[in-house]
Amino acid sequence: MKTRKRILSVKIKRMIDTDPDTSHLGEYSNHATSEFSIDRMHSEDCLSLEANHRETVDKLERIKKHINDLYNANLGTFNGALGDSPAHREAEFLDEAERIILELQEDAAQCDCGGHNCSSRELRYFNPSFNYITKQDKPADGLTPDEVRKYVRQDYERMERLNAGDWCYTGIRAEAEIQTGPFLGTIDTIQTITSGGLWGIESDSDRSYLESVQQEELANLKSELLALGFSRRAISQAFKSVEEVQG
Repeated sequence: MKTRKRILSVKIKRMIDTDPDTSHLGEYSNHATSEFSIDRMHSEDCLSLEANHRETVDKLERIKKHINDLYNANLGTFNGALGDSPAHREAEFLDEAERIILELQEDAAQCDCGGHNCSSRELRYFNPSFNYITKQDKPADGLTPDEVRKYVRQDYERMERLNAGDWCYTGIRAEAEIQTGPFLGTIDTIQTITSGGLWGIESDSDRSYLESVQQEELANLKSELLALGFSRRAISQAFKSVEEVQG
């Protein structure tokens, strides 16, 4: 006489995703691929980073252009001017002013953090994903350059916390152990039936989201059990005590 099929246990299993796709955050590299790439060698507020010195350098560049315009406007007067003449002294003054401006531009872009914020064994750059920039390296629609830098920095810090183990990617799957024997002349047959599972879930996601994923996986598992011939009543009874386990 055969023994009817039974559902022995139902579990929600959470597992570490050991091979997640993190490209939506960005990628580490030894080469910068964007003007919005983060140079990990320098601190965020280091003057050597273009975003921190661009405004100052641009202002100095406008002053330098004005000096050049003055020089070119008086070029005819300056040519052949004697050493003690006002024209000669003015030309020297403009030359000296341009030299000072060039030095100020160089000083404005000098590293002031030491330039040793990552090891030589680490990849130097963090390149942004295409969440905020186009393939032409322009801000995506509706974003300003400053906003792009802000969001890329947030993604970088998120990736750094991932590498530090502050959070991880996980997978969630529902599992049921079922008994399909013994039948006459056979031994017990125990099988594990699983839902499809969902991977790439951030471990620090909202509890409400994690619970919704669990419910979806349990619903998928119920469909699998129905397809195997278990009654709705048997499934309902088994699902009254679902165990949560770490895989």
